[in-house]
Amino acid sequence: MPNLRASFAVDSDRLKSFGIIDPRSAHTLEIFRSGLLTSDERLYLSLWGSPLLSSISFEPKRKIIAAGEIVDQAYLIVSGTLVGTEGDDIYRFGPGSVLGLAEGIVNKPSKYSVITVTAVQARVIPLHRIDAIVAKLPLEVRSILQTIIKRTLALAEPGKTA
Repeated sequence: MPNLRASFAVDSDRLKSFGIIDPRSAHTLEIFRSGLLTSDERLYLSLWGSPLLSSISFEPKRKIIAAGEIVDQAYLIVSGTLVGTEGDDIYRFGPGSVLGLAEGIVNKPSKYSVITVTAVQARVIPLHRIDAIVAKLPLEVRSILQTIIKRTLALAEPGKTA
């Protein structure tokens, strides 16, 4: 029987309630600095608005990460929903999810396959250029990424929880 192991998405409606529709607008920067956003929301907006990342679209029902394969690019999900599977375990992902980053940085194969449920917009994080990209991110965003990587790797090891 399938088990829902994790689910993650930033609350897009909450961000829209602040009037955030463009991650690079002056209004978004004002809200970003206001202290009203969570660390996940700040990371999402920083990566979504980064000029260092390119955009990509996926149609529904497309596998974007395969279990057991080395990840060569990671994705920040901007919109849409995805599902990850690892045996009987299911993971749900939405906007703000960062897929494949930890595994790609440490050159580990993905533990799960990820398939789009709806149409998905994402920002591509090219892992062969990750050092140059991370070096240009604000210190706060680098710290958040470091925390995400540590959590992901801890969850990937049997018997550990984050």
